Amino acid sequence: MTARAWADRNFRRLWAGSSASWFGAEIGELALPLLALITLSATPGELGVLRMMQFLPFLLVTLPVGVLVDRCRRRPLMIGADLGRFVLIAAVPALVWLGAARIELVYVLVFAATVLTVVYQLSDFAFLPRVVEPELLLDANSKLTATQSAAEIGGKGLGGLLVQALTAPFAVLFNAAGYLLSAVAVARIDVDEPVRRPPHRSARREVVEGIRIAVRNKYLRPLVAESTTYNLFFELFLVGLMVYTVRELGMSPALVGLAFTIGAAGTFLGAWFGARVAGRFGYGRVLLVTIFVGNTASVALVLMNDQATAMTILSSVFFLMGLGTGIATVHATSLRQTVVPDALQGRVNAAYRMVSWGAVPIGAGLGGLIAGQYGARTAVLVGALGIPIGTVWIAASAIPRVRSIADVEPEPSPEAPR
Repeated sequence: MTARAWADRNFRRLWAGSSASWFGAEIGELALPLLALITLSATPGELGVLRMMQFLPFLLVTLPVGVLVDRCRRRPLMIGADLGRFVLIAAVPALVWLGAARIELVYVLVFAATVLTVVYQLSDFAFLPRVVEPELLLDANSKLTATQSAAEIGGKGLGGLLVQALTAPFAVLFNAAGYLLSAVAVARIDVDEPVRRPPHRSARREVVEGIRIAVRNKYLRPLVAESTTYNLFFELFLVGLMVYTVRELGMSPALVGLAFTIGAAGTFLGAWFGARVAGRFGYGRVLLVTIFVGNTASVALVLMNDQATAMTILSSVFFLMGLGTGIATVHATSLRQTVVPDALQGRVNAAYRMVSWGAVPIGAGLGGLIAGQYGARTAVLVGALGIPIGTVWIAASAIPRVRSIADVEPEPSPEAPR
């Protein structure tokens, strides 16, 4: 991989902001539930509601936020979202120290912070093509995805250490600090963004337009279908896996966590080195092969039936899944950013995430239902065997025939003559 993206000062600032935000968020992934359990004595049901608050905004506000992103400059939205998340998350430990914390207040603060996370993520996705030249998108996405994987590797572990050493409220404060650092870094980016004037048409029409492009475009349609299929079966598999490994195989949570860490390490390696292989083997072919590897690795879990082999099989499967999806994600993200013109980035990406991420709670619910009715191992196998189905969407599409991302024809901009 070349270092071309690093030569761009604005990209380095965007990368620094994203890194601070990701590491802070990963610390909070563990610190917030532990604060609820240890500091606020939350019940398992209350902990489940807290988890729901962390995902519900992606279903409720993604589409209207996508319209907002297309109507406004992205950098101010990102800065505002970061500052808002800093205040909201920092309020959680502050309430604890003031003796005023209640789990219901934490629900509200986490929900509001997640709404701002939707704003930040949609703006960030649409802003990157403004920061780097089109030929640097693959390299830039490779570095961002690799760094996000590194945050997944170290963030939760650091969160556990901070809770152990400083208590949960202090660990949550580190989560908030990551958002503040991100706001500072993004504020230093010097990129011209045009003032976006709201079009003379309804927001509803723009939402429909985003959905229409996401499901009609010959490159986006198979990508959103594959992502939705993967999310549905992976969540189903994950719920069954948690119950099966801990309760039926007697694996410690630390060992299960180690398997996920190995998977994140595979994602890091795939993302960091993935851009090298596109020019050698062809863009679409690399995307198909790496998705096939990442999705098919889960089938090996049919061999896992005792504690002696569980860790070896889990680690190997998760590493291959991470390696394949790490490379594939870099290529798929760059393809999506190339296909969609700047004026449509927000609403199309919002529609994409609404459909694909909407499968997450459905998969989790099915996983719990199947595990309860037919056993956790059955849920693991249904999910593991279902994940490879997503590859069919890519194999049957126009994507494998794409030699270079420069060959991809983008959607016409609404501002361009038709």
